Amino acid sequence: MASPGITVRLIGDPSAGPPQAAPHWGQRYQELKRQCLQRRSLFTDPLFDAVPSSLGYWQFGRGSENIQGLEWKRPQEICRSPKFVEEEMSRTDVKQGQLGNCWFLAAAASLTLYPRLMQRVVPREQSFAREGYAGIFHFQFWQYGQWVDVVVDDRLPVKNGELVFVRSCQSNEFWMPLLEKAYAKLNGSYEAMNGGYMNEAFVDFTGGVGESYQLKMPNPELFKVIRVALRKRSLMGAHIKKEDMEGLMPEGLVKGHAYSITAARKVGPGKKLKLLRLRNPWGKVEWNGRWSDHSSLWAGLDPQLQKSLQVRKEDGEFWMQMDEFLRYFDGLEICSLTPDLLEEEKEVAWNVHSFQGRWSIGYTAGGCRSSGLRDNFWMNPQYNVRLLEADESNLRKQRLDPSCTLLVSLMQKDRRQGRKRGKDFLPIGFEILKMPKEYLEQKTMSQRRALLQPLHAVCWTSHIPMRDVTGRYRLPPGDYLIIPSTGYPMEESDFILRIFTEKAHKFLEINDEIRADMRPPQRIPNEEEFEQTFLKLAGLDKQIDTAKLQDILNKVTAKQSQLKTNGFGLELCQKIIQHFDHSKTGKLTLPEFKHLWSKIKEWEAVFIEYDVDLTGTMNIHEMQLALDAAGFHLNHQLREVITSKYRDCYLMINFDSFLSCMVQLEAIFRQCRAYDKTGDGMITMTQKEWLELATLT
Repeated sequence: MASPGITVRLIGDPSAGPPQAAPHWGQRYQELKRQCLQRRSLFTDPLFDAVPSSLGYWQFGRGSENIQGLEWKRPQEICRSPKFVEEEMSRTDVKQGQLGNCWFLAAAASLTLYPRLMQRVVPREQSFAREGYAGIFHFQFWQYGQWVDVVVDDRLPVKNGELVFVRSCQSNEFWMPLLEKAYAKLNGSYEAMNGGYMNEAFVDFTGGVGESYQLKMPNPELFKVIRVALRKRSLMGAHIKKEDMEGLMPEGLVKGHAYSITAARKVGPGKKLKLLRLRNPWGKVEWNGRWSDHSSLWAGLDPQLQKSLQVRKEDGEFWMQMDEFLRYFDGLEICSLTPDLLEEEKEVAWNVHSFQGRWSIGYTAGGCRSSGLRDNFWMNPQYNVRLLEADESNLRKQRLDPSCTLLVSLMQKDRRQGRKRGKDFLPIGFEILKMPKEYLEQKTMSQRRALLQPLHAVCWTSHIPMRDVTGRYRLPPGDYLIIPSTGYPMEESDFILRIFTEKAHKFLEINDEIRADMRPPQRIPNEEEFEQTFLKLAGLDKQIDTAKLQDILNKVTAKQSQLKTNGFGLELCQKIIQHFDHSKTGKLTLPEFKHLWSKIKEWEAVFIEYDVDLTGTMNIHEMQLALDAAGFHLNHQLREVITSKYRDCYLMINFDSFLSCMVQLEAIFRQCRAYDKTGDGMITMTQKEWLELATLT
C-alpha cells in the first residue's frame, strides 16, 4: 500500500571535476590579452576604470582633497624600463603608500618567503617585454572556497610623479602595486582596504585557516607556537592596538599598525634569549630598543651568528626580544596552510569540510543568545560534527580522557564591498554544544526547537566584527552541534563554515526532511446542510467557477475578524480551482469543493493557532512553524524561496497569502507523488531538479 506521505531525498549534483580558478566577473585573462595583441591596443578595464569610484567613496572619493591632482598612468609613463619583477620577489619590495592597508601589505611581505604560494597568487609569466605586453595583468585569490582570477589593467594612481599607494624599493618594479590594484578591485575600491587584519589577507592568499592570539593573556607556550608555525611555513603577523592610529611611539613602533613576523631564534650563551624578526610594511621606521639594528647587544654573539642575523639597513626589518614583543604588541595572527598547499610531507593531514550558508532576514538570521531575543536562536543554521576518533598523540599516550583537535573557522562574505553603501563587517561568532542523540533524530524544526533551549555550550566565541572568526578546541569524541550566528537578529550575510580535524569526522547540515504528510480531507460537519448551500451557490451545471469561488471566500473571511486579508483575487481563485479540479473542467464539483473546503478549514485552524499576537496576520517566524503544523516540512532553501513570495516588506503574511502558499505546496507535493513510481512514498532527485520542480509548480 502506498505511503500516505511523500518524502524527497536530495542527492548531490554531478561534479564537473576539480575546480579551476574562476574568472572574476567573467573576465578571462588569456582571451582578453589575445584580443589586445591582435588589435595592437593596450587593455583598459571597463569594470575597474580609472575613475574616482575605483579609488574610494570618502577619503578618496569624488571631491576629496586626497585625489586632487591625481592621475592614472601606466608604468612606462612613470619610469624607464619598468619590470614586473626585478630579480626575485622579496619582503623588502613592499612599501606602504597613502592607504591604511598595512594588514594587507604585511601579509604580502610574509607571502614572499614562500615562492610556491606566491606563484599561485602572482603568476610569474607576466612581464612588460614588448612582444607580449598588452597592458593587462592577472592575480589569483582564494574567495570563500574557490580560487578566482582577477584581471586588471596597469593604469596606476600617481600624484606628483609618484605612486599614491604601495610601491617597491626598486622604483621600476610593479608586481606589488598591480597586486594591490587587483585586491582593491576584488573588494570594490582602494579605500575599501582601509583597516583590517592580516589573517584576512593570509586566507585570501592561501585558502588556509587563520587563528588569533591575544598577547595580553599569558601563554607560556607562545614562543613554541610561533616557532612551530614558522617551521610549518604558516604565515604570521602581529599588530598594535588601534588607539592613536599609526601614531609613532618613542621606541620606533607604530600604533594601529601591522607587522610581519618572519623568523624566530634563540641566541646567547647559557639561558637562551628568545628573539623575533619583524618587518614594518612601510619599508622604514624600525624598533630602536634592545636588539635593534645598531644595538650593542649584537657584539656579545658569536661573530658568524651576528653576521647572519644582524641587519643594519633601514628596510623596516628588525629583531626584538620576546618579552618586549609581548609588552608592546596586542595581537598575533597565524594562518595555517591546508595540506594541498604544502610541498613536503605533512605532519598532520587535516580532514576538512566546508559549507556555504546564509543568515537570511526572517528565516535563518536568529542572532546570538545574548542578543536579548533568545527565542530566535533556534532559527540560525545548525551543523552536526561527529568526532569519531581521538588524535594520534592521545592514543600513543593511552590517555584516560582522549580528545580530538577541532578547528572551526567562520567567515562572512563580501562585506568590504558594502562599505561604500555604509555597511561593514557584522559581529559574528558561533557556539558548540554537546548534542544528545535524540536531537539528530528529530525531523522538523519545531521538534528541535524544543530540545535546543536547555542545551549548554561547551565552547563558544565572542561575536566580533571581523571577516574571520576561528577557534581551536580539544573535545572528547562524540556528536556536537555548531550554531553560527550574527551578534543581533535580522542581520543578513552569506558565510562559509569550515571544519578541520586531525582524524576523520562526519559533518552535515541539520536541515528539515523534505516531506509532506498528505493528510486525507477531514470530514465536514453538518454535511447535508453544506451540500444544500453548495447547490444554491453553484450554477446550473452544479459546479462553482472562479468568480463564484472568489465571492464565497471574500464573504466568508469578511465575517471573521481574526483573519486579515487583502481580498482573494481572481488569479488566486483560479490557481485554487486548477489544483482541486480533478475533473479538469475549470470548475469545482461538489466532491472537489468538499475537498477544498476541508483543507481551507484545516489551514485556517493552523493560521489562527500560530498567529500568536492575534493580529490577524502571521510573521515569517511563526510561518515557519505553521508549515510544520500544516504537514509541509521543507529545507531552509525551499522554505525561503516559497514563503518570500507571500510576505510583505514587514515580513508579515495575511490569510489570503497563507492560503495561496498552502495551495502551491499542495501542488508541489502532488507533482512529487507523480514521480513515485514504486509507491513507497520516497523519491530521489538532485538539488537543482528539486528547485526547478518546486519553483515552476
